[in-house]
Amino acid sequence: MNTVNFTLAQIEAFACVCECGTLTKAAKKLSKDRTTVSQLLDYLEIDLGYTLFDRSTRPLTLTEPGKLLYRQARLFLHEAQAFSEVARQMPGQIETRLTLCYDPFTPRAFLLRLVELLAEQQITLDLLISERPEAEVWLDEGRAHIGIYQALNRSVNEHLQWRSVGSLALAAWAKAGFFAVKPVSLLRLAASTQLMPFRELPDSLAQRIQIADRVIHVNELSLLEKRLCAGEGWAFLPLHFGVENWPGVERLETEVGDRGLQHPVVALWKPGHLAQTQLEKIIAAIDAAWPES
Repeated sequence: MNTVNFTLAQIEAFACVCECGTLTKAAKKLSKDRTTVSQLLDYLEIDLGYTLFDRSTRPLTLTEPGKLLYRQARLFLHEAQAFSEVARQMPGQIETRLTLCYDPFTPRAFLLRLVELLAEQQITLDLLISERPEAEVWLDEGRAHIGIYQALNRSVNEHLQWRSVGSLALAAWAKAGFFAVKPVSLLRLAASTQLMPFRELPDSLAQRIQIADRVIHVNELSLLEKRLCAGEGWAFLPLHFGVENWPGVERLETEVGDRGLQHPVVALWKPGHLAQTQLEKIIAAIDAAWPES
C-alpha cells in the first residue's frame, strides 16, 4: 500500500491558504515567509500527485480534490491541537502511587488531610498501619515510601533518614471506678493490667509508656475501646483518640500529675526511593496537615 508522505506544517499551510485566499496572507498568519509556505504546498502536491489550488485565479481557488481534502485537513488539525494540549498537560496528570505506613497512635485526621493535600498534586497514598520494626524493613526494601512513627530514643538505622513532624499528647485512661483511690500511684498502675495498642513495642518506647508488668496487646482500636470500657485494664492513649467520649471511661489523675505525656513524632524514608521533588511535596504536605489535626 502506497502512503502519502506529509508533515503537520504542510497540512497547516494548506488549510491556512484555503482560509486566507493568498500565499502572502497565509504566510503572515503563520509567521512564515511566502517562499516557505509556497514550498510546503508544492511538496505536498508533488507527494499527492495532483494539484490543490487553481493558481490562475486571485484569490486562489480550490480544485475539486482540494475541496475534499480541506475538510479532512481541518479535522486533522483539530486532532493535532487536541494531541498537543494533552501532551502539554500530561506531566501534571500522571498519577503517582506511594505507600505510607503509620503506627496506631498516628492521628487519623492528619492522615486524611495528608491524603487530600497530596491528591491535589496527583499523588495517591496507600495507607498501611504497621509497627515501627516492620515499617523500617518495608522502607529499607522499598515496599513502603514514607513512615510516620513515634520517635525512639535511639538513632534510625543507617539506611533511613528522618524528620520531626510534631508531638502527641498521651494520658492514662480506665473505666470509671477501676481505681478506687485517686490520684493513682505508679505502684498501683504497675500492679494492674495495662492495655497496649501495639503488637510489638520497641524497648525505648516501652520505657516511656509501659508501666505494668502484665500487658494485654490489642492493636485494633475498636477492640481496644471495648476492652477498656469493659474494665479489663487501663491504657496510655493519645488525647486525639477522643477517649473521653468512650462510654464509662475516665482520664486518670496519677501521682505524677494530670498533665499527660508528650511524645515526638517523626517521618521516616529511605534516600533514593523517592524522587527529590516527590519528597519535597510530601514533607510540605506533612507540615501543612499536622497542625490541622
